[in-house]
Amino acid sequence: MNRKQIVMEYRTSGMLKGHRPCVVYLKQNNGNIYTKGTADFIMSIGKEYLYFQRLSMFTKRLLPNKDFAVHLPRIKSYHIRIQNPVVQCLTLYTFEKFYIEIYYYIKTSDTYETETNIAYILKMLEERGVKELSL
Repeated sequence: MNRKQIVMEYRTSGMLKGHRPCVVYLKQNNGNIYTKGTADFIMSIGKEYLYFQRLSMFTKRLLPNKDFAVHLPRIKSYHIRIQNPVVQCLTLYTFEKFYIEIYYYIKTSDTYETETNIAYILKMLEERGVKELSL
């Protein structure tokens, strides 16, 4: 999967919500924000929401009926951990003690934009008062 190409295709077609899109994947967890199985998403940030637009497993087409968004004022803190040498996990925590784990690839030829856009999204969240946790 060429993440850069996928994002560019949807960006030029005007189908993306928000700004700073990046390809991520989510896994089922007990955080009560995303409870489905493992799936790829395009994550982007808007004025009041963090958008997750679902991609189909094989064709990487958008599946609008499986999209969701997290209201930015709900987000209280975040934590980044290295999962393995090429995967990082960004965990966002809400005031209600819910969380979402966002996995993304790093250090490959097509992930520079993802890494840059996630850094920008975190900067925007910090400007809104979201704190980084050191666990």
